[in-house]
Amino acid sequence: MVQGRDSGAGIGADGDPAANSASTDTIDESLKTRTMDEAPIGITVADATEPEMPLVYVNAAFERVTGYPPEYAVGRNCRFLQGETTREEPVAEMRAAIEAGEATSVELRNYRRDGELFWNEVTIAPLRDERGTVTHYVGFQRDVTRRKRAERAATERAARIERERSTQERLLERLDGVVANVTEAVTRAESRSDLECAVVESIDSTYAGAWIGTYDPSESEIVPQETALTAGYGVGDRRFRVHQPQADGSEAAGERAAATPVDATAAAVSSAVTDQYVHINPITASDVTATAAVPLHYGNATYGAIGVYTRADEGFDNHERAILTALGRTVATGINALENQRTLQGEGVVELRFEIGDHPLVGVAAAAGCRFVYAGNVGDRQQPSMLFEAAATTSSLDPAAVRTAGGDAVDVHSVLEADGEGSVVELSVIDATLQSILTDHGGELLSLSVDEHLATVTVEVGQENLAQSFVDAVDAAFERVELASYRRREHRAETQRGFVADLRSELTDRQYAALARAYTAGYFEWPHDTTGEEIAEAMGIGRSTFHQHLRAAQRKLAGAIIDS
Repeated sequence: MVQGRDSGAGIGADGDPAANSASTDTIDESLKTRTMDEAPIGITVADATEPEMPLVYVNAAFERVTGYPPEYAVGRNCRFLQGETTREEPVAEMRAAIEAGEATSVELRNYRRDGELFWNEVTIAPLRDERGTVTHYVGFQRDVTRRKRAERAATERAARIERERSTQERLLERLDGVVANVTEAVTRAESRSDLECAVVESIDSTYAGAWIGTYDPSESEIVPQETALTAGYGVGDRRFRVHQPQADGSEAAGERAAATPVDATAAAVSSAVTDQYVHINPITASDVTATAAVPLHYGNATYGAIGVYTRADEGFDNHERAILTALGRTVATGINALENQRTLQGEGVVELRFEIGDHPLVGVAAAAGCRFVYAGNVGDRQQPSMLFEAAATTSSLDPAAVRTAGGDAVDVHSVLEADGEGSVVELSVIDATLQSILTDHGGELLSLSVDEHLATVTVEVGQENLAQSFVDAVDAAFERVELASYRRREHRAETQRGFVADLRSELTDRQYAALARAYTAGYFEWPHDTTGEEIAEAMGIGRSTFHQHLRAAQRKLAGAIIDS
């Protein structure tokens, strides 16, 4: 791609023309053309003999990246991708390279046809004729928006952490004994429960009492985990409900009245997950004058809150509020570090369960009159596909109805009749939004069941901040979605996972696909629920080829078990 003599985009080979010719003579011209047409990154060729350097060729990936079809792009200089936020420096760098007849690579802020801004990694290089004259510029362009966003997010996160560290250092100069004790508890704790217990005991030694609780997004509640109340009263098994503020910013009806007897001036915890507030009903001891709720917030994660009670007549002054806010950040940082350590050691994960009413497979299940249960992935097609066990919701399953139910949203590849009551369906969801969210957050799909009304999805995410970010992403992607469960739990045994991962890496995509389809479709049952011919047809290969892949997979499976 070349964005004019004052800008550009592409990649090419620069060197001796004779060597170029010798290296490509043996390659069929149609193969070279197909290679360029079907390349996964944008390829353009511009005429360097014309003053405006118009494009003479663009491939299909260029249209996917930019939105501009060949009939629009050919004949124009590529500067039509530029806009008001395109910086001059990379444009000038390309201009200089073109004038010098050299190759270069830059990153540009370009615009797609629909006006969306994206980062374009552009590499250009000249093509010369037999006399060494530059006749064309060939280029590659690659959408690197996700990488740039990740880099920016990392930079902003580092800057935010540095700002928080500087703020905490200033506050530490004013800290009294409770801050020193809490900080020591955070640094010494070897587990989250140890940290929570030490924190509330340290606060209780100075104030009238304290508790610390975790946040449950699925129930919108703060659940106390540890309490330390010197006066002998406690919160028991109370859960503090997250309430939505009124339109005018006031609390929901009855909340302020409940807090009046103890003048709870700081009974609100900001929640990044819900943009709501936690209103803490105060304990009913006559000598407690105020209740403070301190959010435990780190990055995108809300870990919970600390409840603090005081006997001071004036409640909490501004100095104490600043100290408690800093303590909340310190405790949250410690929890984050411990949770990250558990994740790295494979000891802890967050399990999320969603109920999605507008998932694409819900419409397929409704149209086909069946229920789907996820059975695994296969990756031997151009588009990754999933295997589902399908069963009729009323009478018997109609394979023809399943095949036609996908419409434009789902590509149904095959339906294998495993037995008289159900089938194994292989399909690809065209709009793979949920899979993209899983990939972006390092999540793992544990289960997926779909009926004509609802898709129930259970996933596993490694860190609390990623889990809450995952919830936000799913909530934004679907209109009818509910977080049904948010559960922190121990990870499955890593030794078993490691063995399975090692074994999976030994199998080719075809071998794994043959094994997965055969197992899911009941081929290993006797008598066979599905024949080898049927599975081979579903894979688009011959029966003998299917058996070769299957035997190779079985041999590797047996060898791994015996060798281990």
